[in-house]
Amino acid sequence: MGDWIFQADHPVDDEVAQQPEDWWNTPHHRSEIAVGDRVWLQVSGRHRPGLYYVAGVIRPVYESAEITYPERPSFGRWRTDILFEYRIVPPLLRSELLQDPQLASFSPLRGFQASNRPVPAAIASRLLKLATLVPLAE
Repeated sequence: MGDWIFQADHPVDDEVAQQPEDWWNTPHHRSEIAVGDRVWLQVSGRHRPGLYYVAGVIRPVYESAEITYPERPSFGRWRTDILFEYRIVPPLLRSELLQDPQLASFSPLRGFQASNRPVPAAIASRLLKLATLVPLAE
């Protein structure tokens, strides 16, 4: 099983509450993502950026013919279906993560432009030690 950081540019609490299964744009590393992989959802932005949810990959990466955003026709072309399984309570905020000696050098925690990045096993292990995972209500 692999670990990934998928990034959102806005809080997704309402979306996750309404629909815990969703697709994520995955323009990079498509051939490496597999069913059963763990996804750490990072919310970027100016207000409390950090890791907020953990999801699982539930279907292989696929190419979609649907154009979701006409102004960005290639966005969402490659998709990964995920199921949000846990909320991280409290969230692992970027400011705290970057103070951790083991995590500080992992650049995706600072934010990034693309929507998905692999997480090395040592980093994933450290995140699991720091995170309090609360199952989402079914």
